[in-house]
Amino acid sequence: MSKAKYIVEGGSSNRPPFFDGSDYYFWKNKIQLFLKSQDTRMWRIITDGDFTPRVDQNDSNSALKKEVDWTADDKAKVLLNSKAQLFLSCALSREESERVDECTTAKEVWDTLQTHHEGTRHVKENGIDIGIRKFELFEMQEGETIDEMYSRFTTIVNEMRSLGKAYTVQERVRKIMRCRPIIWRPMVTFGNDDQA
Repeated sequence: MSKAKYIVEGGSSNRPPFFDGSDYYFWKNKIQLFLKSQDTRMWRIITDGDFTPRVDQNDSNSALKKEVDWTADDKAKVLLNSKAQLFLSCALSREESERVDECTTAKEVWDTLQTHHEGTRHVKENGIDIGIRKFELFEMQEGETIDEMYSRFTTIVNEMRSLGKAYTVQERVRKIMRCRPIIWRPMVTFGNDDQA
């Protein structure tokens, strides 16, 4: 049985996209969009860590507020901590959930998944090097349709963007134009007047 090319589930504004350990780069983009759509502040919980109410919110060394002193805004932000972790938890298959069982914050869950699927910074840099090589050597395969070729190309470009290496539209177009089969390249023809 072959793996599905894309995540089988349809999109939902209420349920996070499912992740079973495959197609990480595809899922990563979907879950980022999903979390940002739930609350504009939720993505900061993932990147910066849990919101913690403090007496002086501008001073990270300030004393923690007692829960009875929390404002409505504090409560809403703390609730985002739990929601972010819940959404990530609901998005994961059993195997992926077991990988992050000991994580106590949404940021820890995200960082653990990212390290496992993208690797450390060194592994990520190697991934970029491999991706650049794939991009440079990319060609249309014999018997491949335009749609199949473009799908393979888009996968390479998206994986590179997820690793932090983005190609401009001009670079992508030039690459596609260079990898066309010879029979598709323009031919020079001469009319009857040009023949002598």
